[in-house]
Amino acid sequence: MAEAVRLYAGTHEGMFVYRSKNGGWTPVSQALISGIVDTMSGGKNKVERVFAGVAHDGVYRTEDAGARWSKVLDGDVRSVMVDPSDDDVVYAGMEPTQLFRSEDGGSTWGEVSTLLKMPDDVKIKWWSPVSGAGHIRHIFVHEDDSKILYLALEHGGIVRSFDRGETWEDVSEGIDYIDMHMVASLPHSTGRFYCSSARGFFTSEDPSDGWIRAETGFTRDYYHDFAFLAPERAGENPTMLIGCADRSPGSWNRPERAKAAVFRSDDCAQSWRRVTGGLPDVITSMISTIISHPTDRNAAFMGLGEVSRGHAHGAAGPGTVMLTKDRGESWDTLGLELPADRVLWAVPE
Repeated sequence: MAEAVRLYAGTHEGMFVYRSKNGGWTPVSQALISGIVDTMSGGKNKVERVFAGVAHDGVYRTEDAGARWSKVLDGDVRSVMVDPSDDDVVYAGMEPTQLFRSEDGGSTWGEVSTLLKMPDDVKIKWWSPVSGAGHIRHIFVHEDDSKILYLALEHGGIVRSFDRGETWEDVSEGIDYIDMHMVASLPHSTGRFYCSSARGFFTSEDPSDGWIRAETGFTRDYYHDFAFLAPERAGENPTMLIGCADRSPGSWNRPERAKAAVFRSDDCAQSWRRVTGGLPDVITSMISTIISHPTDRNAAFMGLGEVSRGHAHGAAGPGTVMLTKDRGESWDTLGLELPADRVLWAVPE
């Protein structure tokens, strides 16, 4: 990996930015001090522009690769996503459940108010045992058709739109406990989708027909962020990596804490196996995020922290960022000193 990489680590106590250099990592900047950075996203072309969501506060934007940040939207933001086909289109998901969109790179925003016009028997499911109000945990914009939007609601299930948010439908059938964390399609597919929740990992060819469990090989039952690594060779499947834990955060008051683990699939989630190289037998920290490397198709970053992503309050424990160069088979720590990591973003320099 000769190309330099800029790594953004959103933590329970602010933003930390690093740059790869001579095989190590050099601090670049620190910002949003003491803010709970719960989400991040950026575009493919304007890599110096990144959006960060600070829980209970708002969306912040940097246009100079993390040197300076400015608030561009107020609100208790829990998810941010840049349209993969247009760097200037940005979505922000809030608590209570609301969706906003910017068409000019975050300078101005408008609410996608049609979401709140969904039937009452759907909206009644949008709640949280922590705050009482649910939120949009993850926003998926299809890379080949930006009219296709999926939202993972915590709690609340999965809703989708085929017309860029003009109309919505609930597609949560088959998910028995709708505390959702992430939803995405197999890359470049409109016929295979996945979602993770606090009590299951699911797949569907068409979510309107319902979801089925895809948990063969798992030895954990709490599922969070997952990532796709591009196939090593044309015609092969992507590698899937996911961070899991043992039971929900309410049970983590024990010596093993989260009892987290990393699993890998090479057959599009038909089966999973635990990967352990370089990892302790018992991972006490929550695996909050896994993202693919921006220039090395065999590599991925993983962020860990002694907090629960769904609980945007309280004190932070220590954080760790790890890197795999062999599709998850083995992991090395980057040796960064930072608070509990909640989200990562990486771009080429």
